[in-house]
Amino acid sequence: MKRYLSLDILRGLSIFGMVFSAIIPHGVLPAWMYHIQNPPPTHSLDMSVLGISWVDLVFPVFIFCMGVAIPLAGRRRLDNPSDPAAGKRYIAEITERFVMLWLFSYLYVFLDFSTVKGWWPQLVTIAGFLALFPLYIQLSKSLSKRRLVLYRVAGLILVLGIIIYGHYKFDEVISLQRRGIIIFLLAFIYLFGALIWYFTRNSLKMRALTFASVLLFAAVTIYFDLPQKLYAIKEIRWIVNIEYIYFLLILIPATFIGDTLYNKLNTKEQYDPVGHSRMNGGGTGAPLILMALWIVWSMVALYKGYYLINIFVTLVIISKIHNLIEQRMPVYRTESMTGAILAIAGAVIMLLEGGVTKVPCTIGYCLTTASVSIWLLLLIDTISYRSHNSYITRIFAGSGSNPLMSYIAFGSFVMPLFKITGLLVIYQAAYPAGYPWIGVIRSALVVLLTMAIVAFMSEKKIFWRA
Repeated sequence: MKRYLSLDILRGLSIFGMVFSAIIPHGVLPAWMYHIQNPPPTHSLDMSVLGISWVDLVFPVFIFCMGVAIPLAGRRRLDNPSDPAAGKRYIAEITERFVMLWLFSYLYVFLDFSTVKGWWPQLVTIAGFLALFPLYIQLSKSLSKRRLVLYRVAGLILVLGIIIYGHYKFDEVISLQRRGIIIFLLAFIYLFGALIWYFTRNSLKMRALTFASVLLFAAVTIYFDLPQKLYAIKEIRWIVNIEYIYFLLILIPATFIGDTLYNKLNTKEQYDPVGHSRMNGGGTGAPLILMALWIVWSMVALYKGYYLINIFVTLVIISKIHNLIEQRMPVYRTESMTGAILAIAGAVIMLLEGGVTKVPCTIGYCLTTASVSIWLLLLIDTISYRSHNSYITRIFAGSGSNPLMSYIAFGSFVMPLFKITGLLVIYQAAYPAGYPWIGVIRSALVVLLTMAIVAFMSEKKIFWRA
């Protein structure tokens, strides 16, 4: 089965949002351009602030993409009746991938010396980025196990050598507290989610029951403020976080979408959502416009705190979307129903919770962002069939198919390269006072440049895999 292009594009879009939101000008843009609970100008965390912005959406979208990818990749390995040991090997792969993701969350931080002044730390940072290739590069399946181990061991030795050098040369601290929190979280979410999918892959009822159990667990622990109480214990806060479990409210529905897509993509009939729409005598314009309208409305409603009216608007728009999909795009019937249930449930629960926040993570936040992710995937799926060869599509799909490299390439390669070559002077050139959006455009362009570099690597079949 070929890669599912739309999922790669959506993943690329979420990575763009992660990197872009981290480098835009701080303190001078409207509050909706940042994490709502880190408002300008100081960007200090304020958990009393309710609401979310588009920035608070990018991480849940990435979790959703991970969830969809689990069955797409897993069933290819498991649906082989001639391989009785496929299950054991898959469990081993899940464990290995978790360890490699967990390790990656530390390695790329320990290998980044770009904040140290001078050209030599920048060069060593680039060397650290390159050293990750033998450790994480996807090697040919025909390669012998012995050579594969040699590649990985050589990469590990090289990486550790650079980390030790940086520790003594640049006084970089090596500590369990220093890790990339996003990748660190994703490692645990992947481990729990992949195991849940594996043990419930042939039983939708068991997966629904698991989802209900996670929902109940989240409700009880939030009611007793257990996440905050555990976080207050400094000795365990670096590793223990109940919110790992909460994010399964996004990932578990995503695995259901992944199973649905796997079945469609592996039928004899060619998967063509636009063609199916034409066969049913309708265009895709109206449902796509309504999907986009609901996503925009959700962001505005949750930013402004319109929780009560959001329930009624969501009911009206979502029901209309589902009716149009039933009539014109029945290929999306299952995804539409799942997205509708999550959207309505999220709207109701947010009202009961008294608001929505990312920190601490709320149930309404998880359910609503899961629904938004589904509608985004359907939007991209329909549009990408019309423009799958465009350069911008190739950039997002190429970087989305290479997420580990995409996530760190800006900080570990592009920025140090800018500093060594002097391009940093151009990148950081002052813009006229009162025109911070120039900085926003500049940030977007440099992130696109980074993604184009990674997309080029992907087109050359050079991938990092955990």
